[in-house]
Amino acid sequence: MKNLHKILVLLSFAMIISCTDDSKNPLPDFEASQGAFIRFVDEVAPPTVSFAVPAEASFSLPIEDVNGNTSSYTLDLIATVGGNIATVEDFITIDSFPATLTISAQMIADALGVPLNSLGFGDNFAFQAEAVRNDGVAFTGQIPVFDGDTGILSGGNTSANLLTGVYRNAMAFNFTFACPQFEISELVGNYDVTTNLLVGGLGLSDPDPTREVVLGPGANQITVVGGSLGFVGGDDLVVNVDTSTGALSLGAEGLAFPVGAGGIGFDSDYGAFAASPAGLALNCTADTTLTMPVTLTCCGGVWTLVLTKQ
Repeated sequence: MKNLHKILVLLSFAMIISCTDDSKNPLPDFEASQGAFIRFVDEVAPPTVSFAVPAEASFSLPIEDVNGNTSSYTLDLIATVGGNIATVEDFITIDSFPATLTISAQMIADALGVPLNSLGFGDNFAFQAEAVRNDGVAFTGQIPVFDGDTGILSGGNTSANLLTGVYRNAMAFNFTFACPQFEISELVGNYDVTTNLLVGGLGLSDPDPTREVVLGPGANQITVVGGSLGFVGGDDLVVNVDTSTGALSLGAEGLAFPVGAGGIGFDSDYGAFAASPAGLALNCTADTTLTMPVTLTCCGGVWTLVLTKQ
């Protein structure tokens, strides 16, 4: 009996060692077999690309086959140009790694079959990849979605955490054509709130959907007076501005809303702006807009705030 007990203990120990040996699976989301996964080598894809000189608008970054098991990598393009959406399948295909991924405005225009000058500031381009493993199994840059009612799993087969910036994924990313460099003072003024996902999402409301934007407190910062929901006691929203790219990011910690706002029994600070949609200032279009993908320390999700200058 003692010997049987020892055997069971040893088997249990062996199972624990096997299950926790990360060296056997650098991407633990693919437990039985490693999936095909392509990522950027040194940095994530840029959220914006300068369109000041359209013929020169591009980015070029090295990519790698993380698990060494990918036979081909293909990108589909979803272009939003002037508010119209068009899809181009098989925009780029690469079958040898490591490689350099280059995407230019001219390549996009050619794929869409339009002149380069038909693209403009604020146009967005999203890319979704299919990485085919050596055995022919395809992995797409989409997360799987399970329908509890039907028991059917649909969508992609890449884990959600792998599609974050932490993994420098090249499976799903997007960028926007940014305005030329500008003076930060051009963003000062009064704005209408055209999107506020906090409204309704947490049972809150916005009785005065306007905001004033002022300079500071830092040299490269603006402040949205009233924040996302300042009228219920939250702090102003401080935003960093990169005037060369239009990129916006959270500039300071602050209270998004206090306990009791809208009858909610908890409070929340602002979290770092999400990577998608990108935080972006566009001041060279018909209407100056500020897109701020707000996150909250209390809750998951992205609670985007979009302001349009009056």
